[in-house]
Parts: sequence; C-alpha cells; structure tokens
Amino acid sequence: MLRDHKAMFGRKRNGQKIVKPTLEGLCSLLEVPAGQIFKIAEIRGGQGLHRRLLALGFHPGDLVTLDNEAIMNGPVLVRNLTSDTRIGLGRGIAQKIMVETVTGDER
Repeated sequence: MLRDHKAMFGRKRNGQKIVKPTLEGLCSLLEVPAGQIFKIAEIRGGQGLHRRLLALGFHPGDLVTLDNEAIMNGPVLVRNLTSDTRIGLGRGIAQKIMVETVTGDER
C-alpha cells in the first residue's frame, strides 16, 4: 500500500510546515516550523517523562526552538533558549511537548 508522502512527513508550504494549533492554541513540538521561538506550555506524559525532561533542563515556561529535524523520521534537535542547551529528542517525546507561540514582549 502506497502512502501519501505528505501525510508521512508533514505538510509543507514554501518550505515551511503548516502549524495547526489545537483548541487550546497549543501544538506539539513536531508540528512547529524550525527556527521560530515557542514556549513550553505543558508536557502530556506520565511522571517518568516529566522527571526526565526536568532533569534535561526542559521546564514548562521555557523558550525553545526546533533547530533541526532528522530525515526518515529520526530524532529532532531542540534548543532550550532559557537554559542555553541543545538536545536530541525522539519523535514520541517531542510529540508530547506542547508549545505555544511567543509574542514579542515575552522574548
């Protein structure tokens, strides 16, 4: 069965991903375009994931940006601007990190 390549790799328009915010105005870290600054709104996971991300320096309210996305559905490189760290996250974890757009005065 041949799948639609746009469904597998995300929809793009002029090289930019289309961000589809949910009803709360949030979207996952996988749905945001690279290079833009976002604020971590919540982590939708269990206590183990919360502890792991807190230990890595990712907290709700931190400013993050998606630096690079690996090909073939590999890990994503995320930069935490608040703690000045970069880390590679698997897609399953990145999908559970919900972010919201940052206005100019929050930077």
